[in-house]
Amino acid sequence: MLYQEGWADCYLDRLFVELDGYAISKVGTIYVGGGTPTALNERQLERLLAKVSPYLASGGEFTVEANVENGSATKLDIMKNNGVNRLSLGIQSFDARLLRHMNRRHDEAMTANVVAMARKRGFSNINGDLIYDLPGQTDNMLLDDIKKMVSLGLPHIATYSLGVHPHTVYGLKAVKEASDAASRRHYDVILKELRHAGYVRYEVSNFAKPGFEGRHNQAYWNKEHYYGVGLGASGYLPGMRYANTRNLSAYFEGKAIAEREPIGPSDEETYYLMLKLRLEKGFAALDFKTRFGYAFDEKYQTAIADLKARGLLTSDGYRWYATDEGLMLLDRLVVTLLKEGG
Repeated sequence: MLYQEGWADCYLDRLFVELDGYAISKVGTIYVGGGTPTALNERQLERLLAKVSPYLASGGEFTVEANVENGSATKLDIMKNNGVNRLSLGIQSFDARLLRHMNRRHDEAMTANVVAMARKRGFSNINGDLIYDLPGQTDNMLLDDIKKMVSLGLPHIATYSLGVHPHTVYGLKAVKEASDAASRRHYDVILKELRHAGYVRYEVSNFAKPGFEGRHNQAYWNKEHYYGVGLGASGYLPGMRYANTRNLSAYFEGKAIAEREPIGPSDEETYYLMLKLRLEKGFAALDFKTRFGYAFDEKYQTAIADLKARGLLTSDGYRWYATDEGLMLLDRLVVTLLKEGG
């Protein structure tokens, strides 16, 4: 939906009603994203952040997503004044042609300027989103993008393979996604270069300098409970996962939640494996046994032997985690485990 001031005000009204309905006290992390919060005008952005900032506990992490083209000095000031302490910039690429193809209205100089303005205002925890597997992107173009991202000195870099979905720019152009072989090659380029630059891959798509790992997303992967509010948001509360509607009319009518999924003990274990194995450090054997009442290597003995033989899963005696190859083939790894555990 294109930005319209009147619709945006109505949306914020409805969002606040939904938020108030949860009677939330304090939370350790807040993430304002799922779209482009900085597309709001200055008055609306101030209104949104002033509403949500009181929910943040002392010492918490407060992240806001921003597109480079609307990361103005005034909006950065609004974020800083409302307690935002982590900025996530949708940089995507530094290549002018690729940016045009994505309908992005920023360039390399604008990116450097927004980062400089953010630092001047005290933002030290900045993430840059990078998209790879773009149509026409060569290995050298990708390498150049990574080197330029590193040169900005960002402490966190998130990398995402292009997914082509209906009704998006690339979906309407009938662009095909990269082959598995090409995507794997591109990922290996990213992994090698960012490790060389001192970044730690703490999750399959996320790289950080030590101490700058994103706390909010780690809550997802560590199976902590969280609230999701707004169009298309999802949440995880005790005994239930839910997903909000993507239909704006339904949302305005107060029909926020579109799907509810009860979570039983077997579901908890499935989600545990799916999410924990995304992390470079995997999970502690003791934590698994404490949560589920039996040892991981007892229940999944056959699958573990198979996965270790294929070089996808390993252990240091205390933790279980996917190898580099296992993270690239994570879906196959998890399916192998679930077939035996199910």
